[in-house]
Amino acid sequence: MTMRELYEFAIERGMAMDPRGEEWLRDRMAALSREFDSLTGKERSLFEQERLHNPFGDTRMLCGDPDTEVRRLLCGINIDGAELLLADRLRDHGRPVDLVVAHHASAQGGAVASREDVLWAQVRMLTDFGVAEHVADKLIRTAAGSMGGRSTDYRFNQIAEALQMPFMTIHGPADLYLYCEGHRILREEQPRTVGDLVDICDSWPEVQWMMDRGLGTSVAVGDPKNPLGKVYACFYGGWNPTPEVFEAICDAGCGTLWVVDTSEALNEVARRRRVSIVVIPHMPADNYGLNRLFDDAMRRFGDFDIVETSNFVRVDRRAQG
Repeated sequence: MTMRELYEFAIERGMAMDPRGEEWLRDRMAALSREFDSLTGKERSLFEQERLHNPFGDTRMLCGDPDTEVRRLLCGINIDGAELLLADRLRDHGRPVDLVVAHHASAQGGAVASREDVLWAQVRMLTDFGVAEHVADKLIRTAAGSMGGRSTDYRFNQIAEALQMPFMTIHGPADLYLYCEGHRILREEQPRTVGDLVDICDSWPEVQWMMDRGLGTSVAVGDPKNPLGKVYACFYGGWNPTPEVFEAICDAGCGTLWVVDTSEALNEVARRRRVSIVVIPHMPADNYGLNRLFDDAMRRFGDFDIVETSNFVRVDRRAQG
């Protein structure tokens, strides 16, 4: 497997799982291509052309030869200079690393190449839940406008370049595995109470690893005995709902917000609206998606070694089918 093959595979799998549908994503990229063709001068030079081939604004190859053969990669949720130096040092310990994969993209220059591409999935998620399209559109446009543009801090990219270490991020496509699994659980396992949902999350090996270290799935607002009601699973789209978006979700009949993180502002809305909040520990939730992606990549390309770092823990589910 090469870095390019892993990158293109992540995009392929993400497009197959995205709630907007593959056809919608391809139409979106075609529209961007027409927009690019109309640009001139500075606007054209600043346009990030990878958007024409990759609809996930948080998944990018950042450094290195895309045709690098990958026999061993180092993966972490948050990668910074320490992990890149670790990858380099492992060469001296007989474990050469061919590629570093980061999950969170916000710390890497150019990795969050388009916040619009990241956030726009939230509109479809909201409308699928029952929020009126014109309301969802306005809410997400407002939120997107307050988040700034491309990530432009290239400190860690420069470390990777100096070490000649291939470096990439995989965020949205990995999160989509968790998004799809969450909806499968609600559809097929049909948990009835908040406590049922907590028990399901705590059964995942990734969460059990964290439970051994003192943190499991929690009920931030509500009681384990509460009925779940209609569940909004917020595992994709790059961010949690703002309080204003959460209000719209509540208006659409939400009984439980299912997330990987919360805030006092969201908790206050939940208490006022009598909605429960269930929180999977963030790192184990991210691990779930990456592990499922790596399982599928190994089915396609064959086995490769993975060095665990920065709160990534490898769980291989291939024997389960």
